[in-house]
Amino acid sequence: MDKRISRTYFIVLLIGVLYAIFVSFSYQSNIFTWTGDNEVVTWDEEMKLVKKDSAYQYSMTLPQEDIDDKVIVYNTVHMYLEVQIDGRTVYELKPCEDSAIKTTGFCWNVVSLTANDAGKEIVFRVIPAYRDSRPKGSFLYGTYQDIEYRIIMERGFRLVLAALIALAGIVMLFYGAFVVGKGEVAETIIQFAVFATMLGVWSVIETQVLDLFFPCNMVIVFLSHLMLMIMPIPFVMYVRQMYRNGKKKLWSICCYINCAVIIMRLFLQITGLFDLRETLFLTHICLLMFVAVIVAMSIHEIVVNRFTRQNKLNIICVLVILASTVLELGIYRFSNKSTPLGSLGFLIYIVVMGIENVSKSRKMMEQARESEIYLKLAFTDELTGLYNRTAFEEDLGGRVITDEVTQNEIIQPTVIYMFDLNDLKKCNDTYGHDYGDKYIMMAASVLKKAFTDDDKCYRIGGDEFCAWSANVSAKKIEEKLRLLEKLISEQSSKEFVVKFSMAMGYAVYLPNEDSNLYSTLKRADAMMYERKQEYKRKQKMAETKV
Repeated sequence: MDKRISRTYFIVLLIGVLYAIFVSFSYQSNIFTWTGDNEVVTWDEEMKLVKKDSAYQYSMTLPQEDIDDKVIVYNTVHMYLEVQIDGRTVYELKPCEDSAIKTTGFCWNVVSLTANDAGKEIVFRVIPAYRDSRPKGSFLYGTYQDIEYRIIMERGFRLVLAALIALAGIVMLFYGAFVVGKGEVAETIIQFAVFATMLGVWSVIETQVLDLFFPCNMVIVFLSHLMLMIMPIPFVMYVRQMYRNGKKKLWSICCYINCAVIIMRLFLQITGLFDLRETLFLTHICLLMFVAVIVAMSIHEIVVNRFTRQNKLNIICVLVILASTVLELGIYRFSNKSTPLGSLGFLIYIVVMGIENVSKSRKMMEQARESEIYLKLAFTDELTGLYNRTAFEEDLGGRVITDEVTQNEIIQPTVIYMFDLNDLKKCNDTYGHDYGDKYIMMAASVLKKAFTDDDKCYRIGGDEFCAWSANVSAKKIEEKLRLLEKLISEQSSKEFVVKFSMAMGYAVYLPNEDSNLYSTLKRADAMMYERKQEYKRKQKMAETKV
């Protein structure tokens, strides 16, 4: 379920980004600027405001001082702008007449002044692109370098916090994908990392510092909307992992509803019926829906189950975000000064929960490694490193599958090989068990070279070995037997306290003859036993002649 949701919102994000890139190349705003020789500065001044119909008109008389090489910088968000000095239009911002997109995006408008403009009336005529938009009343006057420096300094701390949030998300994304790798813990970290990265990108855009360098860039506008639309989904998918009721369909339903709303908003934008800004209320409704679901599920979790440490930590951090955001809004309301408290609250949340996720993942990875070690010990022969009898019986059962149509059990084509070391008892009795162990390891080395890829080899007793292969064609079996004879011959030519020798037998599973694979095993074992007896007879005859 989580993977389907992830794929859905990733596809939606990809479509949105591709469309934003397309728009950025095809969209143009008419930015007309009358210029003399100019250099830009910064200044904040109150202007006289007159509202005429849907237009806001700011006007003032420029100072009599030398204003050559000075500029006025005015920030607009989804606004059309016309600037006149002494009745002459010196700056204009509006979309092209044939554009399906209404907005001009985010723009720091730079109006250049000359010495001839001193003492003349300047008028800023601002028309909102959307009915619910309101213009800002702050104008910066001075040299451009000073204005740019002031804007960056005023918004720099918030920009740094936003960049740190995005960076933390990217680091956790790499940690989840490449360090943790697979499993539920990795998915949880990745969802949290995606949320943090999107939040960071959205926060960076909201500082409007990028607009200094990329004015009226539709990629920035669209990315801002996309991040806001999509980031609640990975956040909810992350939060649900902490709840015992996280598997309830309500979580998934909310995510799919949000995806549907995103697709609808993109469709309306692409067709030119409504801009993303005009359908923003739909995302606000989705956000309220997510908040309601999280609150309801949290109450259910408290009533039905006990909260985990991660649940409590998450709630505390969310309360910190709410407190910092409310405090930021309060300061802005009473002092009209913006602060980075909201961004700081989110950064604290990302860092604290990120550390908690990493700590939890490391504990679970350590437990998984210990489980893997125990599992390996349970299914591996300590001396040879081959699989043991327990693994053999488990894998042999895995060769039996159920037909999806008839529901009957079907044994897959299998060839079983049996091996028995000759003279191991003699080696142990004469030279000691250390040499006996070396003899066994020599046999294991031969079999490891012979059985590779999909073949599996086991030590099922003191001097007994077994292997099976899915290649049951006569040609493949013949090739395997020739390879075994060659490897055994090469090993027997090497000096050792006893001559290396191994009896071998094999059998192919025959449905008409074998009731199960253990019947096949018995036939292979019978062939091996016969060859072992033949080896003993030859050895006895050789000793008699001597």
